[in-house]
Amino acid sequence: MKYRIKLDKIVLLFFFILSIFIFAALFFQYNYSKNVLIQNFVNKHYLDTIKIRESFKSLLDKAQYYFKTAEDENLKFLNTLPLFYSKGNFDVNGIAKILNENSVFGKYEVFKIDRNYKIVDGSYKPDIGYDLGKFKAYKQILNDVFTGKKDIDISSPHLDVSSMNLKRYYLIVSPDKKYLLQLAFVVDMFKDAKKLYEKILKNTPDLKKLKIYYVDNYLITPINFKNRYQQKLPLNIMWQRTNDIFQKILKYSNVKIDLPKNDIKKQNIMLSKLVEDIFKTKHCIIKNLDLDRHQLVFFTMIKGVFEKSNSRLIIETIYDTSKLEANIESIRKRFLLIFLAVVLGIFVIYKFVIDKVSYEIKEIVSHMKENKRVENVSSFIEEIYELKNRYNDYHEKINQEIAKNRRLLEENKRFIVDTVHQIKTPMSVITLNLDYVKNILSTKEGFNDDEINESIEEVDAAIQMLLNSYNDLSYIASNETVDYKPQMLNLSQIVEERINFFSLIAKANNKEIRYDIDKDVYFNINRIEFERLVDNNISNAIKYSNKKDIYVSLKKEDDRIILKIESYGERIKNPIEVFERNYREHSHKRGLGIGLNIVKNICEKYQISYKTYYKDGKNIFEYIFSI
Repeated sequence: MKYRIKLDKIVLLFFFILSIFIFAALFFQYNYSKNVLIQNFVNKHYLDTIKIRESFKSLLDKAQYYFKTAEDENLKFLNTLPLFYSKGNFDVNGIAKILNENSVFGKYEVFKIDRNYKIVDGSYKPDIGYDLGKFKAYKQILNDVFTGKKDIDISSPHLDVSSMNLKRYYLIVSPDKKYLLQLAFVVDMFKDAKKLYEKILKNTPDLKKLKIYYVDNYLITPINFKNRYQQKLPLNIMWQRTNDIFQKILKYSNVKIDLPKNDIKKQNIMLSKLVEDIFKTKHCIIKNLDLDRHQLVFFTMIKGVFEKSNSRLIIETIYDTSKLEANIESIRKRFLLIFLAVVLGIFVIYKFVIDKVSYEIKEIVSHMKENKRVENVSSFIEEIYELKNRYNDYHEKINQEIAKNRRLLEENKRFIVDTVHQIKTPMSVITLNLDYVKNILSTKEGFNDDEINESIEEVDAAIQMLLNSYNDLSYIASNETVDYKPQMLNLSQIVEERINFFSLIAKANNKEIRYDIDKDVYFNINRIEFERLVDNNISNAIKYSNKKDIYVSLKKEDDRIILKIESYGERIKNPIEVFERNYREHSHKRGLGIGLNIVKNICEKYQISYKTYYKDGKNIFEYIFSI
């Protein structure tokens, strides 16, 4: 039988699956909306970062214009510096004052550098004493001018760390070759840059921090808009700070590299090249969204700040993601409320279905089980209402038929009982008279008529068969009213008696019952019921066997008793249905069709295992009694 589920469980399962489906759909929609919100936030501040970069690029373009415009004048002033030099005397402050009187785009600073590559005098005091020989590239340039390899040297514009001014240096050797005379053209863009910096911070929503880094070759100088004039840091500290910033950019770019250990200078050279390549592939912008730290970080680069210069400007913008997180939380709560509302709606519908639909169907089913009319169901659903009316109609008709059949059944039972009582008297008369005839014939001397004896045996066998059928009908007529109580019986003795009883019937059918019975096998069972079990099996074996021998065995094995009746014949087609009432395996042979059904009921009453199977040309009926 297939497993069946109650309606309310099916409805519950349906609404549960529906809730999961709706939750999955809402979750997908929530994630989609969240991603759209994040992407819009990132795109907006991406554009803000581009605008910031372009603002600083415009400022640098302005400085570039100043340097280009003053180029010719700066060269002319450089060539006049030796004229102010006399026997080691070089008035840097006086010269700077003269040059700055008519300067339009910037101002001038003048320095004197000795053979040890130190600035021994200068109009910009913080640079006095600074050792340029620490930088290999600077040392080479200074040496080339000292030795005459170059008449002059012109540097690219770069950022001065202490003053935060943009400077371009011009070098020429003194007439006595003892010093280098240096002219610095200074463009002061700090005020404009600071004003732009503060304006950007003020006018850019969510911008928490704005950091500007000036990159010259492989050194990074953070631009400090709060403290302009600061002391120049030692080179090792500048290298470490540069390394830290490069590593941060690599981390945000998800790029890993094996760097040489214990050589921070080589590390910075490699990192500088790698970072520049990363900015190329990332379209000059790198982003990192970290909601745990409540920030969105962009790095962008302005490459080639000045012509013929490797200088770059890296801009780090850090945006506060609090509003984004608040919006995400708002969306989450909104979708959660929608889901709860949907679940509540589903629950209301579920309760409605259970209370109205399922309840009414269960009521109808309950009345069906109790065989009652349905009166208290008045559904607004047309199908349920029609089901109720149809059921009530059929209920009335079926009950009428049941009552009619019960009357017929009672009449049939009464008929069987009356018939059994009617048969009993003539059966007794026939049996007594047959015994009387046998006694008379046996007393006559010399009487030995085989034909008469054979006829008497056939009559006796027919009476025995009729008696067996009578016993079946008697059992059926009385088993519902008579309490057949079990008792401890000697099964061996009873089986032998029943074999003796059927021997005459078997002989009349040209068959013989062979048996193998263990002695003194006891079991707790009613005698009449056990006889019905044995008799029906032996009588069937006689009736349907197509060979002479029929085998009966009763064996005791450990804690069980096994009774077998074996007979040759055609294989039983339906070994399960053969125990059902009115079933006939052979329609051409007459019979009541109740014998094996009586056997089945007795077996089930005493928990006797029963089965039939075919083996070696024989149908075997096996019964196992558990002790």
